[in-house]
Amino acid sequence: MDKLDPADSRAPYLQVASRLREALRGESYRQGDKLPPHQAIAEEFGVSVGTVKRAYALLQDEQLIVTRQGQGTFVRASGAAVPAAETSPGGASSVVNLADLERRLLAVERKLGLAH
Repeated sequence: MDKLDPADSRAPYLQVASRLREALRGESYRQGDKLPPHQAIAEEFGVSVGTVKRAYALLQDEQLIVTRQGQGTFVRASGAAVPAAETSPGGASSVVNLADLERRLLAVERKLGLAH
């Protein structure tokens, strides 16, 4: 992997997440592998550590990686299990985890007193 494309209109964290997703799909990292620390990825792409943290958070929301406090970040899915993320005109990823969406909706319904 190399520096980000300055002509890409997507936010840097989306570009980093996309590159990492490609690496997972291409099996550069396999299930169970430990990903490099934030600082190493930041240096590799020429971005801030905060940008990498946002990219990792996005991949974690997609359930492709998992972070274990004090141990690091590990691959949950690789190869064909990694969806090709499409981007909308606004640049946001359209990959949606249905189970996560349902969990969030139920939490909102409970707060509003609508859950049965």
